[in-house]
Amino acid sequence: MTVIRLNDGDEDEGRRILKIAERKCEEILDDLEACQLFFRDRDDLPDTELKRVLQNLSRSLSHVFDERKRFDELRKKQLGVVHDFALDFDDARNSIGGRLDRLRAAQRAGKLSE
Repeated sequence: MTVIRLNDGDEDEGRRILKIAERKCEEILDDLEACQLFFRDRDDLPDTELKRVLQNLSRSLSHVFDERKRFDELRKKQLGVVHDFALDFDDARNSIGGRLDRLRAAQRAGKLSE
């Protein structure tokens, strides 16, 4: 198995882009909400036109929420969160290293068979 490690600059750039995308999603949500409120108060549009516009706005809102959910999943993936749990690989590595050190020490002391 080959592990490809991105350099820190790539990770930083990815985080920066993700933050920008999240901020843009928030702006779009605010704009769509303002449009929705604007059109709900309109009485000069035919009902069919008003209904069409509000349905399109509703679909757009749903799409933005879906994208926002994808951003949250990407952030969790970057942080190593799996099924709402994050694995601390540094702690696991240290724990395994400590156990291996104790096994090597015990083997040198003759407490373990070859």
